[in-house]
Amino acid sequence: MSTLNPRQMFLLDNACAPMLEPDGVMGVYLVGTAMEPRGDRAPRDIDVRMILTDKMYDRLLKALGSEGIAFMGLAYGQYLASLTQLPIDFQVQRMTEANNLHSGPRNPLGHCNMLSYRGDTC
Repeated sequence: MSTLNPRQMFLLDNACAPMLEPDGVMGVYLVGTAMEPRGDRAPRDIDVRMILTDKMYDRLLKALGSEGIAFMGLAYGQYLASLTQLPIDFQVQRMTEANNLHSGPRNPLGHCNMLSYRGDTC
């Protein structure tokens, strides 16, 4: 369950679908305060994380450096914000660190279509 309404969730989910295509992408997830009940308060931003295999992340780090990976996150975030009109905070994470440092819930994105969509989930 998330604090996003069904329309926002549908737009976000569909916008994330192309991000799942490259090899090495473990998943794209909605995380953070958007996953917590907040009464009538909307979250300040919508946290979305792309988790890459350690091998893919290390290859990107070697090719782009940490600033390049941060810029990639900004670019993906702007892409999602332009399609959803949501304040997206997007980060690219290495699988080992993502799993060791973050234990909160993750809602997978990019898997729904018009026939399988049911609000917050497929």
